[in-house]
Amino acid sequence: TATRLLVAAVLYAAGTAVMLVMLFHPRSRWFLDPLTDVPCRDRPCVALTFDDGPSPDVTPRVLDILREKNARATFFVVGRQVERHPELARRASAEGHVVGNHTYSHPPLFCFLSPRRLREEVERAQDVIFGATSVRPHHFRSPVGLRHPILKAALDRVNLTFVLWRLRTYDTRALTPGELRRRILERVRPGAIVLLHDRGGPGAAAMLTALPDVIDALRARGYEFVTV
Repeated sequence: TATRLLVAAVLYAAGTAVMLVMLFHPRSRWFLDPLTDVPCRDRPCVALTFDDGPSPDVTPRVLDILREKNARATFFVVGRQVERHPELARRASAEGHVVGNHTYSHPPLFCFLSPRRLREEVERAQDVIFGATSVRPHHFRSPVGLRHPILKAALDRVNLTFVLWRLRTYDTRALTPGELRRRILERVRPGAIVLLHDRGGPGAAAMLTALPDVIDALRARGYEFVTV
């Protein structure tokens, strides 16, 4: 009957919505427990993280700012990008930053990959990053923070910790530097892992302009900049 079809459609939609929340929400514990905060010691701390690089147009400028401000960060790099620009991953590691695994090709439908393809994405990126930096990554972030039923097993095979974020900045959107600065400074909390990007695109200029001010403002509040 029409009523039964309506009830079934509502239940299906509700189930789909719940599944999408569990797949996309950074603090979901479905399939595995992500790291969204870092422990602070004697003072407030924050972990700046940059995804999707290295990019020749953005990553060197981020590294220059971090060096100038004496701040450390974590770069979740895409293996294919490291193959194109190994010197940038090498520089990040040499300057004291952590280089993490962000898959080999950043597949947009990560949560629907076959188990074999998922393992290849993780392990190929591990090898490429190690080849460029001589350091094997210990941390992994999936594209857009997506989960996968076998992700825990794939990460355990190569001793990777799953890292997401506490504060998503939406810096890939066309924000102004002031908007991005306010978004971070109004929402940051001690121990927060902050998601940024160094891939280029419409938000890159605002991020590069805002980053020095954000570092200065957080340091004025007593924050220490740590890696994951």
